Amino acid sequence: MKTIKIGQLEILLDRREVRVDGRKVRAGSRAFDILVLLIAAQGEVVAKDEIIRRVWPTTVVEKNNLEVHICALRRVFGRERDRIRTVPGRGYRLIMDGVLPGLPGPGVSKQGRPKQGASNAAVQRAAVQRPADALQPAHEQHAQPSFPESAQEPTSSDARPRPRQPLPARMPELIGRHEALAGIADALRTRRIVTLVGTGGIGKTRLAVELAHYLQHEFADGAVFVPLSAAHGWRSALDALAVAMGSRLSAGPAALAQLAGEWRNREALVVLDNCEQILDIAAAIAEALVAAGSGVRVLATSREALRVPDETVHHVPPLALPSAAGGTGEVLDTPAVQLFLMRAQADGAHFLLDETVVRLTADVCRRLDGIPLALELAASRAAVLGLGQLAANLDDRFSILTGGRRTALPRHQTLQATLDWSYRLLGRDEQKLLRWLGTLVGSFSFDAARAVGEYAGLTAIATLDALGGLAARSLLATEPEGAGYRYRLLETTRAYAQQQLDDEGERARAADAHASLVVTLLRELQTQWKQQPIEEWLVHFMRELGNVRAALDWTLEGAGDAVVGIELAAITVPWLYELSLVEECCDRARAALRCLARTEGATLPVDTETHIRLVGGLAAAAVYTDGPLEETREAWSRVLDHALKTGDTGHALRARWGVWNWHQYGGRAREALVLARRFGEQARETGEAIHGVLAARVEGIAEHYAGNQPRARTLLEQMIEQYDAPLARWHTTGSRVDHSTAARATLARVRWAQGEQHEACELAARSFHAALRADYEIVTCYVLVEAAVPLALLNADNAAARQGIDVLQRLSTRFGLTIWSTCCACYDAWLATLTQPGPEATARLAVAIAALRATNFLAPLPMLSGQLARALLHEARDGEALAVIGEARRHCERSGARWYDEALGRIDDEILGAPYGGSAARHTFTSMTVDLARDVMAAPEIRAAMGALRLPPGQPTKTARENP
Repeated sequence: MKTIKIGQLEILLDRREVRVDGRKVRAGSRAFDILVLLIAAQGEVVAKDEIIRRVWPTTVVEKNNLEVHICALRRVFGRERDRIRTVPGRGYRLIMDGVLPGLPGPGVSKQGRPKQGASNAAVQRAAVQRPADALQPAHEQHAQPSFPESAQEPTSSDARPRPRQPLPARMPELIGRHEALAGIADALRTRRIVTLVGTGGIGKTRLAVELAHYLQHEFADGAVFVPLSAAHGWRSALDALAVAMGSRLSAGPAALAQLAGEWRNREALVVLDNCEQILDIAAAIAEALVAAGSGVRVLATSREALRVPDETVHHVPPLALPSAAGGTGEVLDTPAVQLFLMRAQADGAHFLLDETVVRLTADVCRRLDGIPLALELAASRAAVLGLGQLAANLDDRFSILTGGRRTALPRHQTLQATLDWSYRLLGRDEQKLLRWLGTLVGSFSFDAARAVGEYAGLTAIATLDALGGLAARSLLATEPEGAGYRYRLLETTRAYAQQQLDDEGERARAADAHASLVVTLLRELQTQWKQQPIEEWLVHFMRELGNVRAALDWTLEGAGDAVVGIELAAITVPWLYELSLVEECCDRARAALRCLARTEGATLPVDTETHIRLVGGLAAAAVYTDGPLEETREAWSRVLDHALKTGDTGHALRARWGVWNWHQYGGRAREALVLARRFGEQARETGEAIHGVLAARVEGIAEHYAGNQPRARTLLEQMIEQYDAPLARWHTTGSRVDHSTAARATLARVRWAQGEQHEACELAARSFHAALRADYEIVTCYVLVEAAVPLALLNADNAAARQGIDVLQRLSTRFGLTIWSTCCACYDAWLATLTQPGPEATARLAVAIAALRATNFLAPLPMLSGQLARALLHEARDGEALAVIGEARRHCERSGARWYDEALGRIDDEILGAPYGGSAARHTFTSMTVDLARDVMAAPEIRAAMGALRLPPGQPTKTARENP
């Protein structure tokens, strides 16, 4: 057994276990893999990219994912967590052997400064007498005096020794900040001033207190904590500094110079906490302290940088959040969730960490942006209200998030007070811009911010200055983009800004301005989309989708300008379809059309083109959400009438496609073939290559369902050969469809019908993987429904069928593709009749077919009915099986759907058996049994599955096998 001992830990490599004192310690699989890499490096640095490449070889992960697992490893090491060292900008290394070395400090020769007599001796004594203190992890170390006993007092002859203010007490375990703790400690060893910058409640003071305790033994004169939150001018700021340093109060103009002079020969870490409201004064204090002597380091906390020489700014981010797709273990390992649960438990909450609780906790943490103060306030509320009530009321976060620690500053006892503090520090223009930026959802560009400022009545220069001020004060997060930035308000800040809009009576004007801005933005995007790859265009559209939705809500459902909303919906609806958001596509189109209907008597400046775009978008999406119902056909007919009157070839062909598709999905193969041929004639008349290629696909599908397989194969193979994706871009709704992938799916069906079962399944599988690569859910579901799943079922390839059904179920449910989720239920029941045959599986299939009939999506009905008949036959329910197969064949005769007719004949023969195998005998027998009464169809789900089956009146007889 390969065992390695590191400090108190025993690592059993072959068993992948970590033990402390013989007790197994939980370490995740990824964390253990990282530990093995660090051990193999034998104390050398392992780069972050190398760890990610080795531990996640087939998965793309973010670096914060790595940091989560490093934190988990440090928890495994417990009080020896500092064995895992962060090397800023490079990676991590593991201290393998011996006692952990002390952290180098300003008094050590490594810093390259002259040593200062007694001060250096004090450092050496501290290192000898208390080596373990400097090594203890932040959350387990006991609070120490804020300065060593040998620290010097001021040397002025008239100064009396005064006690220094002790450091604030440590709070419970510092969560999610260990990487930052190590990095900032390293910065303080080489830089004179480090400023922790971040929004209110982000945890700057908490981190600064931890750093003061963590580093105080590296400085001969310890650490000094100067609270400036109550300071409002020079006098109160210098009083706070003097009290913290144990100096005499002095109100004279030379007070700062005097205080700095007293610390000229000291080696200390001075923490200036909460500098934002006296920024210039705090900057002067920091400069004076570091200029007085080389042994002083300043750590400041502020909502914006001090902007002094030799300053290093560290932005304190929110705590890492769980991803929406993360499992329970991954969620519980996330710092934001850990802080929430720890604080809730401390307040007396007793959560059973089941799937529901973990999901709610993750949702709360994401909605609060990972801001520690907000998480702590929410946790205390959850301990009283429960998670469900907390989550349900979180939109009113400023009322519900109260009740912070009694020892906290008043502004940290409610979220409202925290943001009020920041807001009062802003100038008038900054306050106004912050309020109006609250209308923007997600990230936004500088141009968008400038436009908002213009709507708010600010000049371009005033907007620029205010934007810079908000970013500097950490009220705006910045995200690099090319040579510039995008900006974003945290959700909590955005909610506060909207509250201020209400308080100022500006909400309606700001919302109208926001809607106008979004329409202008989309108009500009609309002019560009034909010149750039559609995927690139969609990236821009998706980035603005939150703003689009907010503007549509305001203009179509709220008190906004309906004309703006109708135009916005007409631009948006086709692109929602391209994103597979078909339910929302229908909802937005219907809302805009309702607005048009309500204002029919008014003279709205809405052109016919806008109306037709809405109707066409609704028709294209509704076939998936509602099925090929009459509303869809009527919508396409209106689009076609308009297109023919205006000579719009693109809309005319799209409408003809829509009407053909309505018949094809509805199982009316004969009508679909007629319309497909008509579409082909008119498409080829345009002379455009894309229209000819699309015509071949439409006709190929129709010929296949009508049973003309040789003709279908010729058309589809020609179409695939001629298809050129960059050129084959149909400039109307549905432009994202890769028609060659969809055509290959139909070609697979054709080859199956021609007896090439193996080749058909291979082609269907290739089409499925091509659709996945294209990442367009409508196409992926089409390929699964059309070919991949049914051919796997027909070939009894249960594993392939199961995989396809699972993907189809997930995608169709997520995107509201109702006809395909209903068809998926049929396929799932079909698979059950193969893997677990019996009455329950048969009933499931019958019920699923009945549900499919309700959507009017009847294209798959013949093969589903055939499998239902086989399942009934397996249970010796011959009469019912024969009735089902008879109705299926009559449906095919009525509709012209002949592609599965031969297979239905074989199933018919199976039911009748060898004695009735001849066609004449079968015809005679069918005539004898057609008058079976409804009692033979004992199960109501079978009757439902067969639809409105009409049987001639008569009395029930025995089943077929009992009455030969």
